[in-house]
Amino acid sequence: MFIKLFSLQVFASAKYRKASIDNSVRIVPIKAPRGEIIDRNNNIIVQNRPSYTIYLVPYEVPNIDEESAILASMLQMDESYLKKIISAGWKGKFQPIRLKRDVDFKTISILEEHSLDVPGVVFRVEPTRLYPENGFGSHVYGYVGEVSENEIEANNKYSKGEIIGKKGLERFYNYYLKGFDGISYLEVTARGRVLGKYSEREDISPQKGATLQLNIDWQMQKLAESILAAKGQGSIVVLNVNNGGVLALASSPKFDANLFSGVVPTEKWAEIMADSTYPLLNRAIQGIYTPGSTFKPFTALMALHFDKVDMEKEFDPCRGQKKFGNRIFKCWLERGHGKLELHDAIVQSCNIYFYQLGLACGMELWDQFMPLCRLGELTGIDIPGEKAGICPTSAYFDKRYGVRGWTKYFMNNLAIGQGEILVTPLQMAVLYAAISNEGIIYKPRILNKIITYEGDTIICKPEIVGKLPVNKENFQIIVDALHGVASEQHGTARFVSLPGIPVAGKTGTAQNPHGNEHAWFVCFAPVENPEIVIAVIVENAGHGSSEAAPLAKKILKYYFLGENIKQASL
Repeated sequence: MFIKLFSLQVFASAKYRKASIDNSVRIVPIKAPRGEIIDRNNNIIVQNRPSYTIYLVPYEVPNIDEESAILASMLQMDESYLKKIISAGWKGKFQPIRLKRDVDFKTISILEEHSLDVPGVVFRVEPTRLYPENGFGSHVYGYVGEVSENEIEANNKYSKGEIIGKKGLERFYNYYLKGFDGISYLEVTARGRVLGKYSEREDISPQKGATLQLNIDWQMQKLAESILAAKGQGSIVVLNVNNGGVLALASSPKFDANLFSGVVPTEKWAEIMADSTYPLLNRAIQGIYTPGSTFKPFTALMALHFDKVDMEKEFDPCRGQKKFGNRIFKCWLERGHGKLELHDAIVQSCNIYFYQLGLACGMELWDQFMPLCRLGELTGIDIPGEKAGICPTSAYFDKRYGVRGWTKYFMNNLAIGQGEILVTPLQMAVLYAAISNEGIIYKPRILNKIITYEGDTIICKPEIVGKLPVNKENFQIIVDALHGVASEQHGTARFVSLPGIPVAGKTGTAQNPHGNEHAWFVCFAPVENPEIVIAVIVENAGHGSSEAAPLAKKILKYYFLGENIKQASL
């Protein structure tokens, strides 16, 4: 016995001291506030607010089943769901289990009033995300939520109950935004009763997440979303043509991200999922559309690059329609445009001219040129979920229709931006920006810089990801024509330019197999020394000149003239 006592006191003392401390100290995490998100002018977009979170300490509960029934009623939760939460969160009878986040004050009052009926229930004040009212910017910043089992399986750094970014910037920059939780040490009795702070260890304070400063102009973002919502569904993208900075990224309809700060009611989630307008779809990066006539400048660039056209090149005159093979292809202008050269064919958006221009190049040159424009590729924007669109090639058609299953006249549709080519509004903005700056393709970036908890700054530098394979002279031909669209008598968007601010752009009316045509307009300005590019699409709205171009003009007025219309102040 003496030897045993000696062994316990000398050799195993450290082990048992640790066990003693473990049994008398409760480690309580202190949630770190997530970092704020601000715009380029330091306007706060996303911040935090205090909220109540309900916990259950199992040790103090005499009968879990009976108490679950009472709590389910008080917390307005399904009883079986509540029991699952308790079971999943069980880490020992002394460890608190989080039952519900973002509980309102009325519920807290009820719990306090009936505290004797629900022993072991405690609440804490924790930071919760506060997003802008009316859902402005929701597709940019996204939202946060509790980590799922699948997400834990995919990333072993996550732990149960953790709040992570689920969509948008919240997800893409979760590592920087989340901060680091602190720790509080509490002394407890052997039966788990809290006696107070544990004096032999100092608490570790939480570190707030980093602040993200965006390239977004918040007033422009709200303006874009307001004027878009008045039209219906669609998207507006505004970029800085000289570095790829995203000034606005609007998608309509938007959603209220505050719904996701707590637990989304089942009926509300069902309502969102059943909404035929798909409010969670970010149309700027996930909506894929035929580009319509906004694609014609790229067909022209291809033809110029391979010397299939020049400024004087004429094809058969437009008489409103023309037969190719055994099929009649039409122009949007029934009476026809007559004889045109390249410049006027772009300015007046003549389909007959571009059918012939496309055939002059053929699929072989298309296959060489279009992939160099990064069509069918992700732009690499810094929010998740982007779609690449489709840039069909000969190999694509062979695979889909068989080697003899398609004809050279498929090129007719591609040449005018119809058929199977699909793009996102963001892709069109990136490509028009490249036209404006003589070919440089920038990766679009929403983030400008990261400001860490310690005050350090990480600047996001512009990143060049490609270059359009076109020489300076050919770019100038296209820029002149696009300027003509917005300034000449027969230009389809001649009303868009502002006094002293010449604009270059292209309208589009894209066929839609599911309904009315989509209205497009893409432009940049000023023509000399361009600063911004704007891509607008309004779904099922009809003509680009009448439905999309006026929205771009309002953005131009805001940017160049400081004209801040009423909606921008919402």
